[in-house]
Amino acid sequence: MKMRSILAASARLHEGANRLLVQEMAARGLGDLPASCGDILRVLFRTEGLTLAALAARIGRTKSTASVMVERLEKLGYVQKVRSPEDARAVVLSLSPAGRALESEVKAISEVVNERICRGLSEAEADALELLLER
Repeated sequence: MKMRSILAASARLHEGANRLLVQEMAARGLGDLPASCGDILRVLFRTEGLTLAALAARIGRTKSTASVMVERLEKLGYVQKVRSPEDARAVVLSLSPAGRALESEVKAISEVVNERICRGLSEAEADALELLLER
C-alpha cells in the first residue's frame, strides 16, 4: 500500500481551522464561547427540542461528550434544558434568547473559516473535499 500523509494533512487542517475559528470568535467578542460547541449551535439553530441523545447523534459525538458541551453552553446562558411537551419525563434542548442571537455571528464566522480553507480550490475541488470529509 502506498504511504500516505492523510492523517498529518487532516491534523494540520484541523489545527489551522481551529486557530482561525478562535481568532474570529475573539475578534467578534465571542471569546467565551467554546469553539468545539459550534456544531451544537448549528444543529439547534435548525432544530430545537432535541434530546441529548438525538443531538449527540447529529453531531457525531458520544452522549457523554455532547453532555459536557451542552453543560458549558448552558452555564454560559446560550442553551437551556426544558421538559418535553410530548413527554414530561424527557428533557429537550433549546436555545436561549442569547443563544439564538448568536446565529448570524456563528454563520459569518463559519463562512470566513470555510472561505479560508477553500482558498485556492476550484468550486469542484471544494465540493469534492467536503464530500470526502463527510464520509
